[in-house]
Order: sequence, then C-alpha cells, then structure tokens
Amino acid sequence: MGAWGGAARSRPRSVYRGSVRRGLFFLLASLLVVGCGGGNDEVAGGAGDLPQSVPTAVTFAEAPPGALTAPDFTAELLDGTPVTASELWRDRPVVLVFTASYCDRCAEIHRAVAEAVDAHEGAIGLLGVVGEDDLEGGRDYADELDLGHPVAVAGERIWLDYAAREPGLVVLVGKGGKVLRGWPGGATTEQLRPRLEELVAP
Repeated sequence: MGAWGGAARSRPRSVYRGSVRRGLFFLLASLLVVGCGGGNDEVAGGAGDLPQSVPTAVTFAEAPPGALTAPDFTAELLDGTPVTASELWRDRPVVLVFTASYCDRCAEIHRAVAEAVDAHEGAIGLLGVVGEDDLEGGRDYADELDLGHPVAVAGERIWLDYAAREPGLVVLVGKGGKVLRGWPGGATTEQLRPRLEELVAP
C-alpha cells in the first residue's frame, strides 16, 4: 500500500512539474520574441529610418552669403524617438517636407522629394513633419508610403517658425543649417533635383 501510495503521490507531482516547465518555456519564449523585435515592432518613419553616416568623399557647397538660419527644433519621430533638426543638417543638407495624412497631394509631394533625395545615396537627408494632432494618421501615412525616411511630429510653433500655413511645404536646408530654398506648394522631383545637384560634389 505504501508503494502504491508513493507512486500515486509522485505521479501527479511529475505531471505538475512538466506542466510548469512547459508553461515557463512558452512564457520565456514569447518574452524573447517580443523583446527581440520578433513581432516586427519597427515603426515606419521612426528611428530605423534615420540617415546613416554621410558617404565618404562627398563634399557640399557653401550656403550663399545672407542665407537665413533655419529654425532649429526638437521633436519626436513616429515611434517616440526624439530628433533634433540641427543634428541632421550638421553633416549634410536636409529637405523638410511639412505634410499631413489628410492632405491629398502630400503623399505625391513626399514621394517626389524622396526620389530626388534617394538619387544621392545618403548624402542628403529627408525629414517629414506632421502636426501633433495628426499622430495616428501620420503613422498610417508613413506606413503606406514606406519611404525609408523619418517623420517627426511637430507642434504648432515649429510650423509657424517655417511659415508652414498648410501641408505640402518643402524646405531645403544646407549643411550647417542655412535655408536655401522653399516651395510652399510642394516641389516635384524635376524641381528639386538640380538644386540638390548644386549642393553635392562626389
């Protein structure tokens, strides 16, 4: 009876231990997947889209005398990562696109700018700027465009500093932070391309 009783006690205990081990295994596995980004938690327009190092052997033209200094600002990208504009244009020219998810023409403008910028293979930066009230729409907008460039969420003060009365404004900022040109109604690839070529020397 004692032998039978001992077997009876050990059997449920081993089953219980096995269940606990399996449960812990699956819990740890799921945590590792989430922690390692296995769920594809990278946000379009977030930190993963920030520009990398400037290509070697690339030089940039100086801004013309009298060019206005671009207003600096710090804002959060669509994934919450803070970005400071002056850090982007410290090493390269940057194109700013003030855009919005509800602007019918803005996606087309943003694509055109990205095409001109991408032709320079990392020598030029591109930063989209959406309003604070357009955060959720901005995420969908960036995800749909999938341009591979960051998008910042900026307050009204930043829009006012750039006289961005409505989305679609494109601003070209030279290396070091001087405003070189603005297109209030947006810019096409053909309009932007020669301006960028003037700035970049291989």
